[in-house]
Amino acid sequence: MDSNERLFEITFAMMKDQKHKLMLDDFLYLNDNLSDEHPFVEDDELKMASQLMPMKFMFTMTVVCVKGCLHVNVNLMDIEMHENDALLLTPGSILERIEPEPDTKLLIMAFANDIDNSALNFATASVRKYFLRPALFHGDKEDMEELLGVYKLMRLILTHRRNDYTREKIENLLKGLTLLFLGQKSRFEQEQNYQRPTRQEEILLDFIQEVHDGCQEHRDLKYYADRLCLSASYLAHVVSETSGRHASEWIKDAVILEAKAMLHKGSYTVQQVSLALNFPNQSFFGKYFKSAVGVSPRQYQQNG
Repeated sequence: MDSNERLFEITFAMMKDQKHKLMLDDFLYLNDNLSDEHPFVEDDELKMASQLMPMKFMFTMTVVCVKGCLHVNVNLMDIEMHENDALLLTPGSILERIEPEPDTKLLIMAFANDIDNSALNFATASVRKYFLRPALFHGDKEDMEELLGVYKLMRLILTHRRNDYTREKIENLLKGLTLLFLGQKSRFEQEQNYQRPTRQEEILLDFIQEVHDGCQEHRDLKYYADRLCLSASYLAHVVSETSGRHASEWIKDAVILEAKAMLHKGSYTVQQVSLALNFPNQSFFGKYFKSAVGVSPRQYQQNG
């Protein structure tokens, strides 16, 4: 098995430019259910996605709740989105759940990783640096009016494609959207008397990101401490004091999420999952998995 194949990974190659969905050169994907003619609940891709979760997205994606409520679990964190909220997911985000309540209106924008847009790239970096939760932006009615105006203009440009400057037009509109999100972030922080993360909170966030990126190969706290240029004992203390959870719990949760996704997909044997996640043998992996989930990997796969 290819060592790079772990979770069910969603790439642009799996997205389709058809019906209400629009794509531009493996660069941008747009979809929404703003019209009653295009409900997500009847969308074959969403049905397939729900059956394959958890899954890893290999591109940047923004989900906007225009109306109603949306329940999401990403990177082990539960998020409840309401009207005028926007959620930015960075490449490698692991999605376990996306469940809209009845009559919820959403729009989705997905961007390729090599997008040439400095503002969008800055926003992605700022998310990892300053948010202890995935990047959830809280807007207001005026923000949503601006966002919908830009989104609808992008759809219009992609529908017509009247000249060779389509991509350039879209890139500039995306920069405007990114600045809108950053403006929401700044205003929300001011309204909530936002305090910048403490040094301990920054360490926690960096630790979570390192675990998210490295849990397929590493379960040793010392590895992550070395990555952050800290002692293992100090990192363990900071994580426990700041999050209320032991560092080992964060690591185990991330490893188990990767394992669940591979087992749930059904394309890999328990032995293959064990090897892919760098366990010394299948027996050790089985005990590790059962201690966290309550059933063996084989039972989980059969019941999935």
